[in-house]
Amino acid sequence: MKAEAGAASNDSSWATVPTPPAARRVSVLEGHALWAPTYDQALNPLLALEERELETLLPDLRNKFVLDVACGTGRWLSKLKRQGARAGAGLDMSFEMLARASVKRSLRGGLIHGDACALPIRSGVADVVVCSFAVGYVDNLPAFASELARVTRTAGQVFVSDFHPANHSRGWRRAFRTGGEVVEICSTVRPLAQICAEFETQGLKLETSLEPCFDEPERTLFDRSGRGQLFEAAREGPAIFICCLRRVL
Repeated sequence: MKAEAGAASNDSSWATVPTPPAARRVSVLEGHALWAPTYDQALNPLLALEERELETLLPDLRNKFVLDVACGTGRWLSKLKRQGARAGAGLDMSFEMLARASVKRSLRGGLIHGDACALPIRSGVADVVVCSFAVGYVDNLPAFASELARVTRTAGQVFVSDFHPANHSRGWRRAFRTGGEVVEICSTVRPLAQICAEFETQGLKLETSLEPCFDEPERTLFDRSGRGQLFEAAREGPAIFICCLRRVL
């Protein structure tokens, strides 16, 4: 499941930075059910920033089996398969997000409904695992980290990205606009050090940790969303984090 905060004025978009106090707070499942119909049409600089940074870290995917955990509408699974992955699967708890993913021809037959803390995937199957913008929606971090490690083969890689925890002190929230209102999805805020430490406890060694800020490539999306005046302030601190891990146990 996916949800990211940001800045825009129209429906089917990311929400304002900072998120207004009047935002309606909903559960993770309700939020993604509401967002699914317009998720792929949203102008979202957080996703653009993540793609720009994470794509440079990915290994050669030829002959690799890839797993997109919390795949949403299949954004990363589609990319990984286009980049040469031999096979892949995407898993999410949101039926509505999976329904949107299922209309994409390249993803048919590779989508699974399930919980990231109890993956219905056999152990050691994945060469590369991507989990994008989902850690904050997980209640049981040890179980989540353990499952990512379990399904990854020894020496396989796991890439985890999410909304940077520092954003909460800046007034940003995981939110989007729909039906003329701002909807905030409930999430858990954890220090990045705690997240990395839990992965390492479960046998996933941290190789690279990035905390990128918005930069000129994202300015256009701010402008197109009608919130260009927020760009300079938004770029002052890290917007997301990306962890590249390798299974060593």
